Amino acid sequence: MQSAFIKPRPLIPGGTIGIFSPSGALNSDRLTAAVSTLEAQGYRVKVAAAATHEWRYFAGTDDERVASFHQMVADPSVDAMMMSRGGYGMSRLLHLIDWQAVATSAKVFCGFSDFTAFNCAALAKANLITYAGPGAASDFDWRGDINDETSKNAAGHQFMAANCWPALAGKGISAGPYAVARSTDGTDGTSEYAPQEIVGSIFGSNLSLFSHLVGTPYLPQIEGGILFFEEIAEEPYGIERMLLQLYHAGILQKQKALIFAEFTDCEPASGRYAYTMAHVVETMQTLLPYPVLTGLPFGHVAKKLTIPYGAEATLKISDGSFLLSF
Repeated sequence: MQSAFIKPRPLIPGGTIGIFSPSGALNSDRLTAAVSTLEAQGYRVKVAAAATHEWRYFAGTDDERVASFHQMVADPSVDAMMMSRGGYGMSRLLHLIDWQAVATSAKVFCGFSDFTAFNCAALAKANLITYAGPGAASDFDWRGDINDETSKNAAGHQFMAANCWPALAGKGISAGPYAVARSTDGTDGTSEYAPQEIVGSIFGSNLSLFSHLVGTPYLPQIEGGILFFEEIAEEPYGIERMLLQLYHAGILQKQKALIFAEFTDCEPASGRYAYTMAHVVETMQTLLPYPVLTGLPFGHVAKKLTIPYGAEATLKISDGSFLLSF
């Protein structure tokens, strides 16, 4: 395992959040709503120069996006940097980023989905703990009070905010307990695991982005860690294939636990046999010699944790549920 990772400087209430767009082009209305919501949460907001640019699918050319990113990294008035949205595009920038500048800044960096490529690379190249958590326009574009019960995602927004700000402030968080889903035969997913406590660096996030970095210098070389994964709109067999890639590459065998988060719209296509996510989980539980759990609130959903990527986490398992603390 690598030497101790760098902890980012905490984002204190009233601090400045910089919004930048490393991936897909951004809807300006969603950005406006996100800025309003973040300011209502008590933070100052600064939008990167190229945040709303457009080029092909992306929020500007690669050069524009990386230059805008570096400007914000160097800006001493910006305390934290939050992606505007995901999609695709972060992978195109990894070799263009000044990772020494990222490490030196020790800023809070936060995002999920396509941002997983940055989470991984920051740990591998800058030795910096970042956050797998909300994006500005992805999660704060609701144009209203966080307690507005007319929103179908009000409870999710409340959960997300209640976990996000303490995490970005560097405070300890205890999440759970979360019940583990039952398997296809109706048995409890933790029945074979004795009550135990597991400690290790937590990492993972979006499975597609993580698995695509295998064999590159941007995948952190962590042993004895706790992996968590989420995904959206992938068929279960494809998810299992990506996990098996990690297994055949020797990555899964080096960890202490695997947690399945939200796999949104990951349903099997119609066919002779419906290979489901429950089957994927069972495959991993059979294959791996350590706990394989489900039920972590994280992913392409309103209700998501903010997870310090690479930080030491403690996983406590007992009575068909688990508790995760950072």
